[in-house]
Amino acid sequence: MVVWHRIRKDFPVLDQLYEGKILIYFDSACMSLKPKQVWETIEYYYRYLGACGGAGRSTHSLGTETSLLAEEARDKVAKFINAKDSREIIWTRNATEGLNIAANSISITKNQNIVTTSLEHHSGMLPFYERAKKVGSEFRIVNASKDGRFDLSDFEKKIDDNTRIVSLVHASNVTGTIAPLKEIIEIAHEHNALVISDEAQYAPHAPLDVKKLDVDIAVLSMHKACGPSGMGVLYGKYDLLEEMDMFFVGGDVIEDVVYKDGKIIPKYLPPPHKFEAGLQNYAGMMGVGAAVDYLMNIGMEEVHNREQSLLRKLLRGMLDLEGIEIIGSTELKNRAALVSFRPKSDVVSHNDVSMYMNDMLPQHRIMMRAGNHCVHPFAYSIGMNPGKGEGSVRASLYIYNTFDEIEVFLGALEDFLRTIG
Repeated sequence: MVVWHRIRKDFPVLDQLYEGKILIYFDSACMSLKPKQVWETIEYYYRYLGACGGAGRSTHSLGTETSLLAEEARDKVAKFINAKDSREIIWTRNATEGLNIAANSISITKNQNIVTTSLEHHSGMLPFYERAKKVGSEFRIVNASKDGRFDLSDFEKKIDDNTRIVSLVHASNVTGTIAPLKEIIEIAHEHNALVISDEAQYAPHAPLDVKKLDVDIAVLSMHKACGPSGMGVLYGKYDLLEEMDMFFVGGDVIEDVVYKDGKIIPKYLPPPHKFEAGLQNYAGMMGVGAAVDYLMNIGMEEVHNREQSLLRKLLRGMLDLEGIEIIGSTELKNRAALVSFRPKSDVVSHNDVSMYMNDMLPQHRIMMRAGNHCVHPFAYSIGMNPGKGEGSVRASLYIYNTFDEIEVFLGALEDFLRTIG
């Protein structure tokens, strides 16, 4: 049994007063807080190692330990998402970099098409839009409903035998809705299309099994999963990674570069290293390994169940309030632990709500994200105009949040709505 108040103690930032006020952190969909186990691991690297790792680089004792710990972290990530082989795990800076690598490394011709959705984070849409434009391929968009859901028949209409790539968000960072990814993958594979899933908002919160899903490529931002900033992961089926071109080249991706008769003949390493050019963030890799250990020690089913209990209280409490519009579905089923909303008022904006919660409460600072959350197409589709500064507030939960914090938030939101009439 998980003792959640002890879990919270692993995040010292929550025990401190910020300018005399208690912190309530409701912005984990953007960046999760870091448990002490993660930053202690990072400190170990900088204090006791600090050396260069990587095959063929520094083979002295410090370099060897650095390499071993970094590869051990790769193994942990493979286990975390149930990859077949740790060679299917590529280090990136974030999900955005992983999506750009995928968009630019998979072969595609102008006779093929790319399918994505209106609910994508810009990172899950723009790299594929730009690649389609460059190649001359058709770029197709499946529209999400106003509550952030998909009709499988829309995918069946948009995906055909000429579809090369389907890029899809597993859990939305705006509506929280979870896509029927397994069914969409099956539709795509019937047409021999590749599926790339954005797991940034799903993998930190629920068990992810890439083998069971049969997804071809998946990307994660580990800074949303208790890991250090600037660390992400690209998972890819090994055979596909072997076929893919490299997006970055340089040091640490080559087996040899022969120079003969005034010409070079490069021979590149196999995956994963052919995608990891240059000096890597070894401290970050070790931090990711510690974060994965931390979450797996809790158990991802336990994480998911805890968040769903918190979400139930948050969503039900917000539905009882007049004066706000919840963005997306108001059902608990198939939903991540976040709620985006905006005031039904011409007097105040989403930014006013966020600033009130952070600055104006007598005892607390409630920290949330305000804006369009990098999903402008969906905002336009539901009648919001990001170009004119319209947006929403997002309250997103994680393992360190409590029911008492939700009570404080609901009371503060009710007070705010009362002040604006």
